[in-house]
Amino acid sequence: MSNEAFASRLGAGVRTVANWEANPDMVLSQGMQEVLDAALKGADESVQRRFGMLLAAQDGALPNAPAERSTLPTRGQRPSPDGAVDASQAHWRQVRQYLIESGIGLAARTADLYDPDLRVEHVPAISPAAWLPSEPVPLEKLVLDWDDNPRKPRITGLEAEARPTLPLRAPGHAFARYTAAIRCLRKPALFENHHSYRLSAIEWGQGVGRMTFALATFFDKLDVSEPLGHEAAAAEITGHLDWQHLPFRDLVSDPFDLATRIVNPGISTLTIRRNTADGTGTFFLLRRDPTQVTNGRHYSLPPAGEFQPASISPQSITTDLDIWRNMIREYAEEMLGQPEHDGSSGIPVDYDVWPFYRDMTTAREAGAVRPFALGVILDALSLNASIATATIIDDTIFDDLFSDLVTTNPEGEVVFSLSDSKSIRGLPFDEETVKRLTTREPLGQTSATCLTLAWRHRMHLLGAN
Repeated sequence: MSNEAFASRLGAGVRTVANWEANPDMVLSQGMQEVLDAALKGADESVQRRFGMLLAAQDGALPNAPAERSTLPTRGQRPSPDGAVDASQAHWRQVRQYLIESGIGLAARTADLYDPDLRVEHVPAISPAAWLPSEPVPLEKLVLDWDDNPRKPRITGLEAEARPTLPLRAPGHAFARYTAAIRCLRKPALFENHHSYRLSAIEWGQGVGRMTFALATFFDKLDVSEPLGHEAAAAEITGHLDWQHLPFRDLVSDPFDLATRIVNPGISTLTIRRNTADGTGTFFLLRRDPTQVTNGRHYSLPPAGEFQPASISPQSITTDLDIWRNMIREYAEEMLGQPEHDGSSGIPVDYDVWPFYRDMTTAREAGAVRPFALGVILDALSLNASIATATIIDDTIFDDLFSDLVTTNPEGEVVFSLSDSKSIRGLPFDEETVKRLTTREPLGQTSATCLTLAWRHRMHLLGAN
């Protein structure tokens, strides 16, 4: 290629990079990948040999995964560098699709790798006894502290053990982080990197609790948790879901050591509409849409969300370190269809003038709304943490506060019944429904655990005034 032709193609590559930065969804064409990695062409023989080894390791069909155009070379044909990139990315997409389709069952099989004493009854979640209070703790009895100097995590997702979960982005170059691969190859509608609260300590006492938090980002968590799930999916596809074939998971030797990795918990809430006449309760589900969220295609309890500030303002970092405020924002978004406080705004939420927040807080102060903390658990597949909570709302107050309850929201569809009923009263909070959801229906791991813990403490929750 002449110097003039190379300069022309390089100029096109620079323009493409600029477009890619403005539109991260775009995948570079084969021609542009060739230009941007032109320096590798001089090492053609070693590159070809490396790609041949890669393709040999990745060869094989994936069960329950959608067929994609094969980029593997025919027998005896040397693969091109661009062909190896295509094959690597196709393989990554297939494994990720298997993870989405089989995540709940895979979580249960992954949970079997851990000590049975860590299991939260029969759901695929694990938790040490020290993370679960003996009885529900009223939210006003849970103290949150701030850690200005958290320990640096030992595991970040950049380790060699995580590299098999990272596809090639161009010849000779893999994606550096799993979130970069998601953003470029399979980005859901809701996928932004914002501040999140990092859990660094948990302590429960008799009717009280204390948690300590520091500052991190949403992707800090995903860059560890998503490779853990991807690695397990790839191992199961090949029939080897065991510790020998899970080197990255094995690296997280103690999943409950909060200094090992960044643990940004979500908050999962069971909302019970309590019938004041007979003390029974009902609740709701959300059928999550996999095109909108990273962990879709199953039920969850609404509301649920990341524990994070409502804006990028420094003021929000301190004022939003409040589980109740986080829950109210999620209630407004998931159950009332109000705009999401996703952490991207530069303006803090003024809770004092927000009507829904004032109404919920007033009802709480009057004893008609009673929020509780049930403990902290880990999803056995991703090792993501969740603060399990339950909110008991008296029926007349609920019907007033949630008179505009929506049927859909940006994350999926609100489920009022497992039958054809659309009553605002919701699903019955009884043994039959709880057992069905936690054993036969595709209910997400953290939601299943939250529901299980609430059922364990049902007398305390429904009888509390």
